[in-house]
Amino acid sequence: MNTVLQEDVQLELALQQRADYIPFDKLIEETSQSGDLFNKIHKELLNKALRTIVGPRGCGKTHMMRFTWLTCRNKETYPFAIYVSFNRYFRLEPLLSSRATALHQFHSWVLARIVLALWDGAREWGLDMARIESLFVARGLSVEPLRDFVAKIERNQPLDTRGQEIADLLTIERVQGVIDEIRESAGRRYTTLLMDDAALTLTPDYLIEFLDIVRSLKSISIAPKASVYPGTTEVSPRFHQGQDSIAIQVWLCVEDPSYEVVMDNIAQTRVPGFAAISKEVQSMLRFAAFGIPRAYLTMLDEFGRENFRTAQQGTNQIIRSHFEARRAEFRSLGKKVPKLDALVEAGEHVLDGMTREIKAQNEILAARDAKQLTCGVLEDELTPMVDRMFRLLVEAGLVFDNGTVKHGTPERIYRRFIPHTAGLLAIRAFGASGSGGSIRQTLDGIALKSTKHPVRKALAKVAPDVDLPHLTLSLPKCAHCETRRLNDTQKFCHNCGYQLVDASTFTQCLDATIDSVPGLTQWQREQIATHLPLLRTIRDFLAKQDPAADLLTVRGFGTRRTAKIVDVLNSFVDDFLS
Repeated sequence: MNTVLQEDVQLELALQQRADYIPFDKLIEETSQSGDLFNKIHKELLNKALRTIVGPRGCGKTHMMRFTWLTCRNKETYPFAIYVSFNRYFRLEPLLSSRATALHQFHSWVLARIVLALWDGAREWGLDMARIESLFVARGLSVEPLRDFVAKIERNQPLDTRGQEIADLLTIERVQGVIDEIRESAGRRYTTLLMDDAALTLTPDYLIEFLDIVRSLKSISIAPKASVYPGTTEVSPRFHQGQDSIAIQVWLCVEDPSYEVVMDNIAQTRVPGFAAISKEVQSMLRFAAFGIPRAYLTMLDEFGRENFRTAQQGTNQIIRSHFEARRAEFRSLGKKVPKLDALVEAGEHVLDGMTREIKAQNEILAARDAKQLTCGVLEDELTPMVDRMFRLLVEAGLVFDNGTVKHGTPERIYRRFIPHTAGLLAIRAFGASGSGGSIRQTLDGIALKSTKHPVRKALAKVAPDVDLPHLTLSLPKCAHCETRRLNDTQKFCHNCGYQLVDASTFTQCLDATIDSVPGLTQWQREQIATHLPLLRTIRDFLAKQDPAADLLTVRGFGTRRTAKIVDVLNSFVDDFLS
């Protein structure tokens, strides 16, 4: 394979497994509709109730929402559907410290995005756009000023008089009204409002406002569905899970009886060379994917693309790299939200402790033709901080929460947690210990029947290095010397004397260098550094109105490659800030 083709393949791999990059005209054929979980989620997205769709990145939240939107368009008996993504909400973070009207502008931005998605969706559904435009005008709405308003808010540009008028014009009642009128034009009985990337996890002020909008939009004819994360999404005091909404889990458990069928059906629809990969390699990567379809697809792609010396070497390398990438993503939570730093550090120790305990028990259980995947944690040990730590592990896809079980006399309640299967494979927790063991031996260990009860060991013994009773949120560090402040009212660093300011995740993202962005090749990084010396950071990239024009001046960067580089950089920003 020549160098140019290798560059394109690596860029394609960085993008292709994300559901938001699948064209709508290919979404049906690239969707596996097998399994009870798929049918349950699809049904929940279609009903008339408010729902939160919960799961870590890559588990299928976006794919399910886009698929539901498409099936609603194609079936007249289904509800009217609006799909809108809020993945760029974090670009509004600086407004909180620079504008007194930040929350009002955020409120208007959310409603503007919904209205624009409504307009774009009506066009995609083939509705009479002249009539739709008249309905917009009747309510004082116009598409181009709305697009201009959204663009200015996301670029932190000051609003002109027209922008201020739009901000004041966008109300819940007005948006509900135009949704209902267009839904009636489409001949549907009610609307399912699919609100993707709605976690808003890193700005609690916006999150409270957003969930209030979600709750307020709910009506007899409008059913909002919002996708959220299990760990960092802090629920609004005025939004109650179980009362205002029911949480629907998207993540498929690795011990689900349909796990193999569901994961392989997804792979067959998305990976062209799937049948050419040996069954043993498929089984190893499927187990290591831990119920995350995107992980399985990415690992299969990597195995089919690389020329490994042996299948075992390839699977081991891919699984280790995948697990380390998940750990790195988990660590990034501590950087994005400094107050979570101590919980993230403790979580890593607990994760390592659980994998060690499972390996130790599997060495004993092998003689009884059984295996262990689960650790049980006494409910009494799950203080609010410890519970938050586990939720962060779940959000990063490192631990699966498998519910509770009762055991013993007197009866004790345990929460069951399954640590990441790639981490278990990395320490050879199945079938073979030490440095030996073939793929076949490992698969034989995985195939053993799981024991009825989890590992029951005090959390303090599982992670003896962590002071769990005193686990608490972290105070931010000094930006100059990185010494953690002593209290939340401190104005100056006690170590270096510099004035203390709250860390901004948005600023950290802007300061990231382009040569650190995953998905770009070394050659592309060198070309950008050599020919575009003023394009060094993400800040420089986002500051340009048309960054593709600059990239096209680089020798060897054609239209296709430039478009992919822009997509990779935008994807990095969206992932960093989500």
